[in-house]
Amino acid sequence: MPEPFYFGDPQRLLFGLRHPAEPLPSSAMLVCGPLLKEGIRCQRALWSLGQALAAQGTETMRFDWHGSGDSAGGSLDISLPGLVSDLTTANEHMRRTQGQVRRRVLGLRSAAVPVLLQASSCAIPVDLVLWAPVFDGRALVASWRQQHARQLHGAGRFLKTPLPADDNELLGFEVQAAFLEALQEFQCDQALLPAGSRILLVQWRTSDSTDEFLHRQRAAGVAVECLPLELEDEPDWDNPDHFETQIFPRRAVARVAAHLAEAA
Repeated sequence: MPEPFYFGDPQRLLFGLRHPAEPLPSSAMLVCGPLLKEGIRCQRALWSLGQALAAQGTETMRFDWHGSGDSAGGSLDISLPGLVSDLTTANEHMRRTQGQVRRRVLGLRSAAVPVLLQASSCAIPVDLVLWAPVFDGRALVASWRQQHARQLHGAGRFLKTPLPADDNELLGFEVQAAFLEALQEFQCDQALLPAGSRILLVQWRTSDSTDEFLHRQRAAGVAVECLPLELEDEPDWDNPDHFETQIFPRRAVARVAAHLAEAA
């Protein structure tokens, strides 16, 4: 049975959800959900992943970023340095509670940005799972803005004259311009992991930026493994007609869980 709890600084409490492995965990996984609207839409998929991993012996912990979900703060409090700090706090909590078992961090979609920034600042090797990661912050913010405009003007959501776009609102979240500016500055070549680290890259499709990222990591002494997923199972992330539907690629979740359990 999943166990909810709060952890971290009392002035910046984070909400966590533990999927306990029974009887004893053989490994542990910290699961980081994507940012803003995608984080809401992926809840069911990440819940199912956590349950599947726990059933196969991997203790799994998910958490809400500060300013989102059931964590303290509001969306205006979200910042890129704050996200990196949240991840450091969650990592430390898992280290204290899980002891010497193998610990990995999984980042889905836009969660790859704070995951890579935090991991690249570490002095010791890290063990990451990047699922359909975002490597280009400028393209990420541009796609969010495009989807926001489509929801206001092209998706038929408003019967009357559509409201004008607000520069501080994005897909139902009021955010600081500085947060989006920091995201836009992110490029994957900024994130070089410590030698001896490991990456499992899970993806439906590859790209030039993905290949370049993997080449740089290998050259730095990082072990890289790729897990391809069936292309027909890739969710239509930007479909304006599915804006509020849950994203739950069942076969992909099952395959990722099975692969991670085998590697634990």
